[in-house]
Amino acid sequence: QTTALTYSATTNSPTTYSIVWNTSPANTFAAVTDQALQPGSVTLAIPSGTAAGTYTGTLTVKNANGCVSAGSPFSVTVNPLPQGSLTANGPFCGTSAGQLTFTASAGTGPYTIVYTENGGPNITATGIASGTGFIPFTSPINSSTTYVLVSVTDAFCTRSSGFTNGTAVITINPKPDAPVPGTVVQPTCVNPSGSITLNGLIPSVTWTIRQSNGTVQQIYTGSTPSFTVSNLAPGIYTFTVEQISSCPSLPTAGIEIFAPVTNTWNGTAWSKGSEPLITDAIRFSGNYSTTGNLNGCSCTVDPGVNVTVNSNHTLTITNAVNNNGGTLTFENNSSLLQTANAVNTGNIIYKRNTLTRRYDYTYWSSPIVRTPIFTLHDLSPGTLADKYTSYNPNASWVIHYNGNIEMIPGQGYSVRGPQYFDIVTPGTQTATFVGVPNNGTIPVALVGIEKWNLIGNPYPSAIYADQFIFDNADNLYGTLYFWTHNTTPGTGGTAPYKYNSADYAIYNITGSVLIGDMDSEGAESPGNQTAPSGYIAAGQAFFALSKTNPSAIFTNTMRVPGNNSQFFKTTANNKTNLERHRAWINLTNTEGAFKQLLVGYIEGATNSWDHNYDGISLNGNPYLDFYSINEGQNLVIQGRALPFDESDIVPLGYRSAIVGEFTIAIDHTDGVLSNHAIYLEDKVTNTVHNLQNSNYKFTTAIGTFNNRFVLRYTNGTLGVDDFQSQNNSLYASVKDKNIRLNSDVDLIKEVSIFDISGKLLYNNKKVDNNELQISNFQSGNQVLILKVTLENGKIETRKIVFN
Repeated sequence: QTTALTYSATTNSPTTYSIVWNTSPANTFAAVTDQALQPGSVTLAIPSGTAAGTYTGTLTVKNANGCVSAGSPFSVTVNPLPQGSLTANGPFCGTSAGQLTFTASAGTGPYTIVYTENGGPNITATGIASGTGFIPFTSPINSSTTYVLVSVTDAFCTRSSGFTNGTAVITINPKPDAPVPGTVVQPTCVNPSGSITLNGLIPSVTWTIRQSNGTVQQIYTGSTPSFTVSNLAPGIYTFTVEQISSCPSLPTAGIEIFAPVTNTWNGTAWSKGSEPLITDAIRFSGNYSTTGNLNGCSCTVDPGVNVTVNSNHTLTITNAVNNNGGTLTFENNSSLLQTANAVNTGNIIYKRNTLTRRYDYTYWSSPIVRTPIFTLHDLSPGTLADKYTSYNPNASWVIHYNGNIEMIPGQGYSVRGPQYFDIVTPGTQTATFVGVPNNGTIPVALVGIEKWNLIGNPYPSAIYADQFIFDNADNLYGTLYFWTHNTTPGTGGTAPYKYNSADYAIYNITGSVLIGDMDSEGAESPGNQTAPSGYIAAGQAFFALSKTNPSAIFTNTMRVPGNNSQFFKTTANNKTNLERHRAWINLTNTEGAFKQLLVGYIEGATNSWDHNYDGISLNGNPYLDFYSINEGQNLVIQGRALPFDESDIVPLGYRSAIVGEFTIAIDHTDGVLSNHAIYLEDKVTNTVHNLQNSNYKFTTAIGTFNNRFVLRYTNGTLGVDDFQSQNNSLYASVKDKNIRLNSDVDLIKEVSIFDISGKLLYNNKKVDNNELQISNFQSGNQVLILKVTLENGKIETRKIVFN
C-alpha cells in the first residue's frame, strides 16, 4: 500500500526528489534517489508487513542545474488493522430476542461490521462501538443461528480475515412445561414433615427440579415421569424443572405444607370447637376429665394441669404421650392405647384394682418404667417383707425382701395382699403405677427350654391373647395360665371345709376354662367366675411354657382398646374367626370343689398334640383335677381336628383328694355340639349317659383315675362300613370306588370328604337332592370322613373305609 507525502513552496524549479529513511524504528522502507517530482506530492510505498508505528525520513529536491535543496524532515504513521471477536449472548430460554457484540482488541472505532447469517448474503452494520451489543435479531425457539464476520473497518483500516473470533452462535432453547403438582401429604404428629408429588416430567431425560421456599432452595435430579419431594417442613413451596441447564420452566403455583393441627383443651372448651380427631395433636392447657373415649395423634399435658382418664375409658394416641409437668391419671379399668413405636416422656399414674385377701397372691406386671426405679414395694407397700416374689424357672420362687427389686416391663411377679387386709373377706387393693408408660416392641427374656416363665402384659392397655400366641409361636407353647388369686378354704356346709380351688384359669386358641361358678351347687364363695377368653388386662402376669427361642415379644399390634375391666381375664368375646365346635365339662361337688375342662373341634387343630390348641393341666388345684387325655398328656383344654366326627372318643381322667359324690355336667357348648348328643361312658358302672339330658353323679375314692370315663357322641359302637344317624335317615356306603349317600328325610345340601389328617379331598356345595353318587373316586386305601350338610342346616358326619 502507499500514502501521499505532500509538499509546497518550492523555488528554482526542482525536477527530482530523494528520500532517506531513518533507521529507528527499524523498518524496511526503501530509499528514493532522483525520482521525477510530481506536482504537489510524492508517493511513499509502505512495505507489506510494516508494523504499526511512526516512521521518519528526510526529503530533498534537485533542479535541472543540479542544485540540491536542504533536507526537509517528515514522518509517516502506519495505523494497525482493526482486530477483535464476535460473540453472542445467550443461550436463550423460551425467547427469540438476542444480540451480537464486537469487542475490539485493536483499531479505532466506531466500526463498520460486515457479516453473514447462516451463510446468507453480506449484512453491513455501521457506527458500532467496541463492546456494545448490536443487531437485534429474531430466530425460531429451539434453534441455533451462526454468524460469521466478513470484514471490520475502523477510521483507518479494514480487516477481512484473521479475526480473534469471527464466528458466533446464538442458541434459543425451549422453556419446559412446569411440573404438575399431584398428591400433597400434610404433616401429622406422627410424621412432622410433608411431601409433594410432582408429575408431568419428561421420562428418560435427566431433569433438575429446583425447590424454593423463601430464601431456602433445594435441588433434585432424576429421570422419572414423577417425583416425590419429601421431608418438607411447614411453608409455601414453588417448583421449577429444567432439562437444559439455565432454562427452567415457569414456577408452579405456591403449594402450602401446613403444620399439624393441635386441638387444645383450655379447661372449658376445645380450640377446634369439637373433640379431637385421631389426626389432631391433643394439648391440655387446662384440667380435664374424660366423659368417654378420646382419640388423638399425640398428647401433651402442660405444667400444672391435671388430666384424668376415667374408668372404662380409652385414650388412643397414635404417636407420643408427653407430660411436661402436669398429672395424667388413668383410673382403674381405663386404657392408654398407642399404635406407633413412639418414645413417651413424663410420668403417668396408672391405677389397677383387684379384690384380694391378706393371704392371696396376685400375679402382677408393670405398665410403666421410672427413674428412680419402680419397685414391688412401690406396687404394694402394705405387703409383708418376705411376700414379694418372682419366678426362676430353674429354682422356683425367689423372695425379694422388702420388695426392693425393680419391676421390669414384660416380667411377671407374685405379691401377697397387704398385711392389713382381712384373712377371709376380700377387699379392694389399688395398685398405683407411677412412671413413663411402656410403648412399642418389648422383648422379654425367657429362661430355659421347656421351662415355665412368669411374664406379663407390659402395656397400660389390654392385649389380644390370640395375637400374642400367634406372634410368639416360635417362642412359647400357646397356652396361657392365669392365677385366680382370690380363693381360700371356706367354712360351713356339711363338710369341715368348702373348697374354692385356688387354681389356674387357662386360655389358648381352642378356648378357655374358668375356675368355678358354684352358686347353683350351694357354695357361698364361688370364686372367680369368668373364664379368660381373649384379652390380657394391663398389669396382668401369667405363666407360659418356653420353647427354644430366647425371648417372647410384645408389640403394639397386640394392643386393643377397652377390654381392660377384669384383672386376669375379660369378657367372653373371642375375636379369632375360626370354625369351632366345643363343649365345656365341669366336675363339681356340693362343697365347692370345681374343675372344668374343654374339648373343642377347631380349625387348625389335629388329633395329635398341638402347641396352640392343647393346654396341659398344671395340677394347681390341691383338691381336684379334671382333664382329657391324649398322647399321655393330661389336658385341661384339648383341640381336635375338623370335621367333627361323631364317632370320635375322648378319654377323661380326674384326681380327687376328696371322698364323696361328684357331678359331671355340661357347662355350655357351641357350634354343632350345641344340638348334638354328648355321652359320658362310665366304665366302672358300665353306663353311657347323655349329658345333654341331665348331669351325671358318681361316687369316688381318693386317688387318680384315668381309665374310668370316656366322652363320646354316640351311645354305642358303630361299624365303619355303613354309618347311620340317630334317626336312621342318612346312609353312606362305598363299593368299587363309588361312594353313595342317601337321605330318607331331608335334602342333602353340601358334601365334603376329608382324610383322617383333615385334608379336604372333595366338595360339592350344590347337591340339592336326597341322593348323591360319586363315581370312580380317586383315593388310596384309607378311612374317609364324610361331612354332610342337610337342607335343614344340620351337619352329619359319616366314616367309611375306602378300598
